Amino acid sequence: MVNVAGAAFDGLVSIVHVVTTFLDAQTDLHGRNSLLLSYIYYHCIVKKYPLSDQEAAKEFYLHSRSASEVAAINHAMTSFERAGSVRGTSDTASSAAGAQLNSKRLPHEEIASQWTLCSGGPREFTLRHGWFCFELIIQCMTQYLTTSQRLHYPRAARFSERFIDDLNTLVRSFIDDIVNSPAREITAFNTSLAFFFHDCLSLLDRTLVFQWIFAYCKRINAKAVTLMEPTPLMSLKLDFLRILSAHEHLFPLNLPFAQSSAWMRSQPASPSPSVSSNNSQGSINSNSPLQNSVEISGAFKQQHFLIGLTLSELFAIFEVPNGALHVKAINVIRNLLSWHDSDPRYALKEARHRLAHLYLPLIGIIMEHLPQLYEFVADAQRKGSHLPAAIQQSVAMAIAGTPTSTADIGRRDNGDAGGQSRRPTLNAEATRHLLACFMWIVKSADEHTLRGWWEALQGQRLAQLLEIFQLTTHCFEYNGPKTLHTRGHTGVQREELKSMLGDAILGSILNRNDLGKRRAGGTLSSQNSVTLGGEGLRYRKDQLWRQAPMTDFESVEAKNEAILEGVLSAEITLTILDSVELIVQVISGQGILQDQLGAAFKVILHALSCSQSVQVYENLFACQRSMVSKFPELLFEAETEYCADLCLRLLSHCSSGIAAVRSQACASLYMLMRQNFEIGNSFSRVKMQVTISLSSLVGTINDLNEDFLRRSLKTILTYADQDAVLKTTSFPEQVRDLIFNLHMILSDTVKMKAYQEDPEMLMDLMYRIAKGYKNSPDLRLTWLANMSQKLGG
Repeated sequence: MVNVAGAAFDGLVSIVHVVTTFLDAQTDLHGRNSLLLSYIYYHCIVKKYPLSDQEAAKEFYLHSRSASEVAAINHAMTSFERAGSVRGTSDTASSAAGAQLNSKRLPHEEIASQWTLCSGGPREFTLRHGWFCFELIIQCMTQYLTTSQRLHYPRAARFSERFIDDLNTLVRSFIDDIVNSPAREITAFNTSLAFFFHDCLSLLDRTLVFQWIFAYCKRINAKAVTLMEPTPLMSLKLDFLRILSAHEHLFPLNLPFAQSSAWMRSQPASPSPSVSSNNSQGSINSNSPLQNSVEISGAFKQQHFLIGLTLSELFAIFEVPNGALHVKAINVIRNLLSWHDSDPRYALKEARHRLAHLYLPLIGIIMEHLPQLYEFVADAQRKGSHLPAAIQQSVAMAIAGTPTSTADIGRRDNGDAGGQSRRPTLNAEATRHLLACFMWIVKSADEHTLRGWWEALQGQRLAQLLEIFQLTTHCFEYNGPKTLHTRGHTGVQREELKSMLGDAILGSILNRNDLGKRRAGGTLSSQNSVTLGGEGLRYRKDQLWRQAPMTDFESVEAKNEAILEGVLSAEITLTILDSVELIVQVISGQGILQDQLGAAFKVILHALSCSQSVQVYENLFACQRSMVSKFPELLFEAETEYCADLCLRLLSHCSSGIAAVRSQACASLYMLMRQNFEIGNSFSRVKMQVTISLSSLVGTINDLNEDFLRRSLKTILTYADQDAVLKTTSFPEQVRDLIFNLHMILSDTVKMKAYQEDPEMLMDLMYRIAKGYKNSPDLRLTWLANMSQKLGG
């Protein structure tokens, strides 16, 4: 008998090619024809699968028994069939496989076999429309498992050895085709292969599918190393991993074992780390379970296979200078975490801990590529911050003749030297998404796990972590409701404006002819001319840029977006405060990390300088007062700028229009004075910094609310008068003197506002105010700096 299977397969592939070519309007984004998809899902039904010898004998035997006997026999046979766990270990599986070898090929086996033998034109068609063959194989496999009741079989025993061998052959050839073909021509097939692997994870032995995935990634990586431009190939791999990561059982597929705090601390860091360990992420013991959980090590990828591959790809892509590829890789991680967060199956706290544990290496990746993140702080400084820059401590100390700390000089030099390498390669949106993933992991992770990791970090790595927190604070700062988009005048659409601009650039608008016609008073009737509103004008600003009012729907959408932005900003800032508090506890327990207290305090100072909600401000001020109380030497003994920055932030909030914020700021400022006085019976340092800060504020901020600031100063004076503990000391009198001086500075502010429209008189007044502080070089320097900023602005 003639074997027509090969000819039938070639004919089937040709039909698919013809239908897809002539009905291209019915194809989706992945190139799949809707008519062929309907055929596969609704019409491709195998009416009757052939029974194997064993199944036929079982059916004949059951027909000759009663109902109770049949139920007992079915239960016994099912239990026996489930006992086999590996192909060949179960007699049932062996006999079934042997029966299949002696029977006719099943539909999915025949398609796979003929595909391996296919060549020439039909082979090219299968690469163009491979999705059809893959979907057909999956459909037939599913029907076979359902009809033959093999879903309860061990995965390794569900299909025949011959079919598995054919699939192995096909996968190897497909990987070769993807690696050796141009990326544009093979993109659709690469996507189809990824969906095939995705479906096979639910039907086949998952170890076998993981081997295919590993072979694919290995070949892609080996080929990318040899290419001058590996971006297209890496993009294909990223699409492949994105589809695989969309599996509904991704979480259990990555073996998310729970890790206790005792397990995380089972092996401490090496007492004498080597050079290689020093260069790693925090001198963690290379053999410790902690390192295997927070770094993309071989052990991590072996245990958490799919997520390990995805994170490894993100790390590799950051080394490639391609912004579009960076955004694509970050979006894969962001979509995964967004999916996990909205999945009700993982709503429990323990499940969130395990999920976050899988993505812990992402924190290390962000720390490693910190210089590539977008500089939100620098961008805000370029646009102009609402707070003036404090006078640098080094400048003030140089005027006073005091030498500057060598440690500060070394830190500043290192920052300047690294300035060239800190050019951001990610745009603002990509950095925002990456930092959102970072905050989700920190918020969802177990506190014991984070503590165990951060205790093992070196000071430099801990400083990088705190810098990320500071960057995140500014990234998610709430700036109030924003307009969704600018709606242009109805007479001129946005696309028309773009077309006109392109025509003008390319020279298709004849400027000389237009000018002559305008002089003649005629209309623009030339073929290459464009008129707006039927007038002889090339453009009109009132038509091009006049913004129409928002509709009711757009107004509601803008309000909802503003509410969501505010909630997100508050949640992220509160999470950062919890993390900083945990880091402070880690630093307090280890003497070698005391230098990082300043970096932790900088995060709080930076959060105070950003726009926050009232609830967040209350927590911020409480956290700030706690740190000042625990570590007063950080502000009053060390030669740092923290005291000046804190006074500037507190005074700025003392002029806030919100009573709750003013109350918190007054309490913090009074506690700062009191703390300084208790150390040396004088708060001269705070007094000087408060005076300098107020001078800086009134000289640079035009909308400073003098009324609210005077109320706050009166509140601080009330605190001092009612303080029973320090009532008998000189503290209340010193507070009165300070408040009097501050009121004098505010009086100068009134004079400055009178000359706000006269720059020359304003500069003259500021100069006379600066001359009045001859006995206070710091204040004189502050007013001179204010003058320079006014002149520069």
